[in-house]
Amino acid sequence: MSRKKQPPKPPEVSNLEDAKLVIEALWDRLNDLEDRLNQNSRNSSRPPSSNGPGAGSSAPTKKPTGRKRGAQSGHKGCKRVMADSVDETRTYYPEDTCACGGVIDVSHSPYRRHQVFDIPSQAFTVVEHQLYQGQCCQCSKTVKANLPDNVNQGQMGNNLLAYVAMQSGQFHQSISKIQQQLEQNFGLSFSRGAISEAQGRVSAVLTPAYQDIREIMQNEAVVHCDETRHQRGNENRWMWQVCTAELSCFMTHFSRGAWAAKKLLGDNPENIVVTDQYAGYHYIDADHRQLCWAHILRNMNALAESWGTNKTYGTTLVRLIRILFRLQHRYERNALSEKRYRDRMEKLRIAWREQLELASRRCVTPRYQNRCKLLLKYDDMCWVFLKHNGVPLTNNEAERSLRSYVLWRKGSYGVWSHRGELFRQRILTIVETCRKQKLNPLNWIRAILAATLNKTSYPLLNDFKAACQ
Repeated sequence: MSRKKQPPKPPEVSNLEDAKLVIEALWDRLNDLEDRLNQNSRNSSRPPSSNGPGAGSSAPTKKPTGRKRGAQSGHKGCKRVMADSVDETRTYYPEDTCACGGVIDVSHSPYRRHQVFDIPSQAFTVVEHQLYQGQCCQCSKTVKANLPDNVNQGQMGNNLLAYVAMQSGQFHQSISKIQQQLEQNFGLSFSRGAISEAQGRVSAVLTPAYQDIREIMQNEAVVHCDETRHQRGNENRWMWQVCTAELSCFMTHFSRGAWAAKKLLGDNPENIVVTDQYAGYHYIDADHRQLCWAHILRNMNALAESWGTNKTYGTTLVRLIRILFRLQHRYERNALSEKRYRDRMEKLRIAWREQLELASRRCVTPRYQNRCKLLLKYDDMCWVFLKHNGVPLTNNEAERSLRSYVLWRKGSYGVWSHRGELFRQRILTIVETCRKQKLNPLNWIRAILAATLNKTSYPLLNDFKAACQ
C-alpha cells in the first residue's frame, strides 16, 4: 500500500457492513506497516550494517557441520617468510666448555634464525634547499637561484604525498585522522588545509591514469554498474561506479538520473551492463542489460515473509530463484551439459513467468503486485545471460567494489569542493583497480609522482603491471 497520512479521527460507521470494510482496510494497513518494519538486508536494499539484533544474516542459513572452530585437519599452515635483507645481525654462541668439562666445537652455521621486525620511532627525512642570490658588479641587477624542476614546490615529498593519499583512499581516514597520525607516528605537524592541498596535488597527477582506466573499461564485454549517496557540503550527490573483475572506475555526479548513467556508460553501451532494477538504467537496450538476480531474490524474500497470498507466491518465486542459482553453479562447474542446462533454464523461465503473472494479480498488497508487474515488463533483461556466455547473474562485483566508498563515507565527512570530489573518484579508481589486480597502489602513486616531477614516461596501468612482473 502507498503511504498515506493518518486521519486525525477514526472513521465513523453507521452499520456492520461499513465496520467490516474499515476493519479490512486497517488490517491491510497494519500488515503493510509490519512488512516495512521487518525489512532487513535479506529482503530489501538495506546494507547488512543496518540489521538490528536478531534481524538475520544477509546470507541464507547454513546447516552446522559439527566441526570445531579454527583450522581443520590437513589445513596448510601460514608462516612468515624469512627476510633476505636484514639491517643488523647479532650472533650468539654457546659456552666454550660443556658441563662435563669437554670443549665445545661450534658449528659453522646457526641452527636457528630468529628475526624481529620493528619500525623506527620517527621515519622521515628533511632536505633543506637553500637558494642564494647575487648582484651584478656592472649593472647592479639582482640575480636569484631557482629551485630545480625535480624538487617539490610544496613541503611534502613524494612518499609523504602518496602516504596521505592512501590513508584516505584505501584506509578511509578523514583529514583530521590523518593529521593525528602524522603527529603521533612521525612527529610531523601539518594543518588540515595542507593535507587537503596535498590530496589535490595527488589528484591532479592521477588524471592520465584515471582516464586510461576509463577508456579500457569502455572496451570490456561485460561491466557492472551501481551508485550510492555522496555528500558535497550541504548538497546530496551521487558516487557512480562501473567495474569488472579486474577494473573499477568511479565518478561523482550531482544527479542519479539517466543523464549521469549516460555520462559514465555512454548513450548506447555496446557492452553488456549488469545493474539492479533502478529506472536510471532503463535507457539501455534490453539486449545489453542484465538485471541482478540477487536484488530480485531480496524482493521476493520480502514477498515470502509477508502475509496471506503474498507469502504463498513469494515462497514459490524464491524457490525458483534458488533453483536458478543451483543450475548456473552446476553448469559453471561443468556438472551439467549445455543442452540439459538450456532445457532446464527454458522450463524454469516459463514457470517463473507463470508465477509472476499470478502474483501480479492475486497478491493482496499493491506494492508487491507492482513489483511483479515490473519484472514481467523487463523479463528479457533477466535472461540476457542465456544469450551471452560469461554474463554473471548478480551485480555483486559492483556491490563489493562500492563498499570501500561506503565505509569511507561512514567514517568521514563529505567533501566541500569540486577538487575534493575529483580526488575521491580518482583515488578510489586507483585503489580498487590495484586491489583487484593484486598490485600495490602506494608504489603506483609513488611512480606517478616521480614521473611527473622528473618529467619522465608516465606509468599507466599496463606499464606499472609490466614493471612489477
